[in-house]
Amino acid sequence: MDKGQDKKKMNRIELPTLQSGIVQAIPADAGWRGEIRVLNIELVVIDLTTCARCVPTGDQLENAARLLTPVAEAMGIVLKYEAIVVQSEAEAKRHALLSSPTIRINGRDIAQDIRESACESCGDLTENNTVVDCREWHYRGKVYSSAPLPMLLETIMTAILNIDQESPVMPAPLEELPENLKTYFQNRKGAGNSCCK
Repeated sequence: MDKGQDKKKMNRIELPTLQSGIVQAIPADAGWRGEIRVLNIELVVIDLTTCARCVPTGDQLENAARLLTPVAEAMGIVLKYEAIVVQSEAEAKRHALLSSPTIRINGRDIAQDIRESACESCGDLTENNTVVDCREWHYRGKVYSSAPLPMLLETIMTAILNIDQESPVMPAPLEELPENLKTYFQNRKGAGNSCCK
């Protein structure tokens, strides 16, 4: 390999592999010379192993972040992804969980209109197959059980473009959980176990 090819290889931007937890991709000299800004993408759920809505939503969110990382880097923006699995009513209150799954960008819920329907897979996580409602996603006239990739791409791209107009917010902890989540945590199998890590 000649020096020109070596140089090209060294300047290549490698896409991060997103996993649960905080993942950060820093530009490999993407041409931005200003201050690096951070766009926080947060997934808050009651389960990331069984739920037929939370698991695919998490996968789609990671995929959207991965696809948009080079765009964000070119604009001097670091995408930080964090998946939070709440294990108790207290944690759900602390993370201001109104519905699972919840996606926030810089602290703002991306779906202000919360709509839910019965989620059998989360009912399976309870002692007595309690009816548990999980969020459904409405996008372009259709209803989805998990957040569709095009919706996530549009939402994250809009946040990237408006990062300087909307400063991050911190959701205030809840004093009371919605009845649906209260019922889930009261009936969850082996409350305090590690089934959802």
